[in-house]
Amino acid sequence: MTVFLPQPSYGSSGPDGRGWNRLNLGAHFEVRHQCGLLPVRFTTLWESMTGRQRWGGYERCTDPVPGDCTGCPVQRRHLEPFADAWPAGHPALLARIRPLPPTPGATFADPAAGRSTVDLTSWLGRNTVANTGWVSLRNTPGLRVGWSWRDEEGEAFWTARDNPAAATAAVRSKAYEGHTRHALYAAPGAPRLALVTCHGGCAHDGLGNLAADLAAARAHECAAGARELPEQLRGVRDVCLEAQGASVVVHRAGTSSRITVASPAGPPAAAVLAHAVRLGAAA
Repeated sequence: MTVFLPQPSYGSSGPDGRGWNRLNLGAHFEVRHQCGLLPVRFTTLWESMTGRQRWGGYERCTDPVPGDCTGCPVQRRHLEPFADAWPAGHPALLARIRPLPPTPGATFADPAAGRSTVDLTSWLGRNTVANTGWVSLRNTPGLRVGWSWRDEEGEAFWTARDNPAAATAAVRSKAYEGHTRHALYAAPGAPRLALVTCHGGCAHDGLGNLAADLAAARAHECAAGARELPEQLRGVRDVCLEAQGASVVVHRAGTSSRITVASPAGPPAAAVLAHAVRLGAAA
C-alpha cells in the first residue's frame, strides 16, 4: 500500500487565482512530503485507518528517495510491539489525548505544537493501562475507534480491537418467528457463554468477537456487570444500552439485541462495551 503524500505544488497564480498578494514563507522551509502511515492526531488516525489520507497532519517522509515506498521501513512495519502488548482483560479502552507541553526556548516553530500522546485507560477511566503514540495505535491489528469528544479533561475517544480468539469462537444461530437467537461459544464443543436474542433484525457485526471477549472476561474474572455502563456512551453513535435484570439490551438502528449470560451480575461490562464500540465505530 503506497501512502506517499507529496506536498502541494506551488502555483504562481495564488490560492485565489489572482496572484500572490500577501507574505508567503513557503520558500523558507524544506520539502515537506508526508507519510500516510504516520498520523499525529485523531483526525489523521481515522483518515489513515480508512484510506482517506491527504497531505497535512502526518509526519514527514524520511525516505532517501521520496515516493519509493517499497523498501521503506515504515511501509514494512505493519505491526509494532504495542500490538502484542494490548492489556489482557481490556477489549475496549478509553483513549485520552495528552498534548505535548511547549518546548522550552522554542519561539518561531515549536516542534511540540499540535502533537500529542495517547493515554489508554480502563473503561471506568480510573487507571492508565498504557501510554502510546499515534503510529503504534494505528498499527494495532483489528483496531476500531469511536468518534472523539471533549470534556473537562480534554479530548478523548473509545477504542477497541478485534479479539484474536474470535477466529476459533463458535456462533450458532436459529431464526424464529419474530426474532433470531444466537448461542455463543468460545470454541466448538465448549460450554455456552451467552445467548443473544435479536428483534427487528440483526444489526450487529459478527458475534465472534463478543464470544471471545466473554470468554476472556470469564478467564480474568471480570465481575463488573454491564449495568454499570451508561445508557449512552459518548462518541459511540446510534447505540444505546439498557440493563434488564441479568441481561443487557443493545439498541441500534431500530433493532434490539438482548445479551444474556448465566451470571447474577449480567454480561461483563468490558465485553459489552467493546461490542458497543465496534457497532458505533467511526467509518
